[in-house]
Amino acid sequence: MNILDNIRKTAEKTGSQLAFHSRDGSITYHELWEQSGRLAAWLNDHADKDRRPVPVYGHKSPLMLVCFLACTRSGRAYCPLDINMPPERINEIIQTVGNRFILATRPLMTDQAEVVGPDEIRRILQCDVQIEETASNKPEDVHYIIFTSGSTGKPKGVRITTGNLNAYLDWSRTLVGNKSGVFLNQAPFSFDLSVMDLYTGLATGSAIYAADGDLQQDVPKLMSYLKKGSLQYWVSTPSFADVCLSDPSFNSDSFPSLESFLFCGETLTKRTAGNLAKRFPDAEIINTYGPTECTVCVTSVRITDELMADDRPLPIGRAKPGTEFYIMKEDGTFAGVGEPGELIITGDTVSPGYFRNPEKTAEVFVEIEPNGENEKIYAYKTGDSGYMEADGMLYYTGRIDHQIKLHGYRIELGDIESNLLKISEITGTAVIPEKNEDGIVKYLAAFVVPSAESGMTDCYANRKKIRTELKKMIPSYMVPKKICFINEMPLTANGKINRKRLEELL
Repeated sequence: MNILDNIRKTAEKTGSQLAFHSRDGSITYHELWEQSGRLAAWLNDHADKDRRPVPVYGHKSPLMLVCFLACTRSGRAYCPLDINMPPERINEIIQTVGNRFILATRPLMTDQAEVVGPDEIRRILQCDVQIEETASNKPEDVHYIIFTSGSTGKPKGVRITTGNLNAYLDWSRTLVGNKSGVFLNQAPFSFDLSVMDLYTGLATGSAIYAADGDLQQDVPKLMSYLKKGSLQYWVSTPSFADVCLSDPSFNSDSFPSLESFLFCGETLTKRTAGNLAKRFPDAEIINTYGPTECTVCVTSVRITDELMADDRPLPIGRAKPGTEFYIMKEDGTFAGVGEPGELIITGDTVSPGYFRNPEKTAEVFVEIEPNGENEKIYAYKTGDSGYMEADGMLYYTGRIDHQIKLHGYRIELGDIESNLLKISEITGTAVIPEKNEDGIVKYLAAFVVPSAESGMTDCYANRKKIRTELKKMIPSYMVPKKICFINEMPLTANGKINRKRLEELL
């Protein structure tokens, strides 16, 4: 499919159809197409001719969609930046992207680029000019770049091409029967889970009904808002569903139109699935899996009574068409049926690599020879462990490195550790995930070794100081809930930090 053609055709046939709604406003398909064309024309007249990626800053505003689509129509990738990101990280990403412009749908202060703010964007949208459509947006062109946590303290920009996205949408829209409806948008646009609802919704001529971050902090107000949306397709992390389940009114009586729950971003537990099945007995519950580097998700499975009765955790599903999984054991050979190992993904939605980061790209984007016949296949090493059954059903068993999922966000513990060490009073640190009985990360704990000259001791004021400093460098969801002071780091015989010992101290 061609996502631009789909949106254009919807705008031409049913232009008055709602495309997106949030507390910041609404936009129809006709308005989305017209306004994005005007902004695309402005980009072609004013932005760099080499069509560098364009950072787009804001939250759940219709203007964000206009900016995304304008970038695409002008042959440029866009890079979504959310208001919950700390200024240091925003500036770091803007500097990495290297565009002299940033489109900001909310007020933004930065010295890294010229800010085209919300008032200026609205002025441009009033201009009676449209882009002359070109063939510049080819399958190999980068469609968007989403920055994820990096182990060195620097975020990594995952490049997703238009070909990757279109191949993903060929499949993702089948998850809802290729029907139009109303999609919930829970995730910020800087989190690739949002691609599932945003683009699957636009590809099917649907409406996207967005819940902003402030609203998600007030469950009764959130419920009141969502009930007005006539939602049919619920797209979120399982953790967000758990938050909603805390409200007794979250049931099929209050949400009679809900047909499907689509989950991604973290492990779906039987407890969450079971509670949803009781509240929404007629709705499908679909579990999916996939890293940002492979375009949102690449597997799916409908949760059945049979799967719920199985002694094992819920599976992550079977690979979509165009995707294949291989399980690689520690010795570099490929695992057989039921044997555990690292999940390796190949196929039409695998990213071409990280933006301006050839070293990290070479580490995880590799060529494999699964058939032993010198036929090399481009693949992504996920760092996730799991196994595959004979029928292709996949089971996820955890991370093989120090990268974890917390509330749907992928976090490299090394990213937090690197930023903790930027605090002058700290000389050593290790971040440990505390998990519940289902193996789900509940919170993060940071063990820190203060320098002798700092005089820093374990007290509330110092713990607060560390968190405050850390929030200036990384998103709030990455800041450890618990700060533990120790005199020295326990080490293994190999001289590495003894993380198991630190887990015992929690």
